[in-house]
Amino acid sequence: MRDAGPARRPIDRSSEGEGAPRGLYHVVTLGCKLNRFDSSRVEGILRAAGYRATADVRRADVIVLNTCTVTGRADAEGRKLARRLRRANPRARLIATGCYAERDPEALRRLGVLDEVVGLAERDRLPEALFGEEACVTASIDLFFADRARAFLRIQEGCDLRCSYCVIPSVRGPSRSVPLQQVVDGVRRLADAGVKEVGLTGINTGAWGRDLTPRRRLAELLETLVNLDAGVRYRLNSLEPRCVAPEILDLMAARPDVLVPHLQVPLQSGSDRILALMSRNYRSADYRRVVESVAERVPDVCIGADVITGFPGETEEDFRRTLRLVESLPLAYLHVFSYSPRPGTRAASLPGQVDPARRRARTARLRQAGTELARAFRSRMLGRTFEALALEAVADDGARRALTGNYIEVRVPGLPPGELVPVRLTSLDPTSLEVRGERVAA
Repeated sequence: MRDAGPARRPIDRSSEGEGAPRGLYHVVTLGCKLNRFDSSRVEGILRAAGYRATADVRRADVIVLNTCTVTGRADAEGRKLARRLRRANPRARLIATGCYAERDPEALRRLGVLDEVVGLAERDRLPEALFGEEACVTASIDLFFADRARAFLRIQEGCDLRCSYCVIPSVRGPSRSVPLQQVVDGVRRLADAGVKEVGLTGINTGAWGRDLTPRRRLAELLETLVNLDAGVRYRLNSLEPRCVAPEILDLMAARPDVLVPHLQVPLQSGSDRILALMSRNYRSADYRRVVESVAERVPDVCIGADVITGFPGETEEDFRRTLRLVESLPLAYLHVFSYSPRPGTRAASLPGQVDPARRRARTARLRQAGTELARAFRSRMLGRTFEALALEAVADDGARRALTGNYIEVRVPGLPPGELVPVRLTSLDPTSLEVRGERVAA
């Protein structure tokens, strides 16, 4: 359904001339890595139409806000940003897309600041929404576009799991896998564009291949990519505990230079009672076995976990079980979220909703535990040498940020951007957890 909101703002082309850009664009992305991939596709459409990116939202002719709806806080942030973007640039064409735009487009339209709201199911209408023209550059909508040395490549979309708290399956739809050859073609195009690291992303990445005919396994895809010899390294998105297959770990251990030793394995709770209420398909002992197996089989691996605090019915003892579990596991970091009731989910109607202040206190305590885990992991890596990818950003002191395969960001002076170089980790700031390093002669 088309937006019946504010009248379309025509794009000013008065400054166009030979060799001049058609206009300037600015894209703002909220949420997960898959959203970042979706934003790169939007940028691809804009670039193919002759637009150029600008970091200054006030100069943009077109502004795209890619929204997230995983929590109530994400919804609120999307609304706040939409208003802020309109205040910053009253003349620009402002479009909202993404998961919030799909789940509740009317809430965004009621803000009165957007020219278009384009849900995920309407993505083929993006060119028209962007430019106010029918069928404009639709051929470019499926192109993959790289951002310097790192890029994300979607290999899977949607989710067949039905966690009681999650709205994403109703927004993104059932699990759909990108065919193997299409993934391979995407990797080659990114490699040709100079990308050195490809993040393989999806809503439930571990489900890749289950819907294909014949049925395939994620380990098959990874083995194909590792043997492709494309000159890039691969980083997996998060894997559900039951998707962490031994074959994947063996491949990661054998070729850490290509399939980097980094896994994010969602936990959500260390209480079996809460896991059952969440409709998660494992228990705390299963999770422990998975994480300990990863750490045992893959040297120097970085393992992260997602945790939700304050789920309906969570008692102090449930929370303590979660805290004890994460503190006892070889984890390198935590992503901690306070539970947020989502409309239409089973959890939203469960009894025993936890007081917001208590949720926040539990979140703060777990985040502190995550800080301690990160400090311990990085400390263990000091003095070691790892291959790191030099990123674009440069600090005030001239040092460049670089990312190791096992997900440690390190500042190193004198690195050329976009190159994979051996780096020794030399020091750790105990407060900021910033790691410093030095380049090692190959």
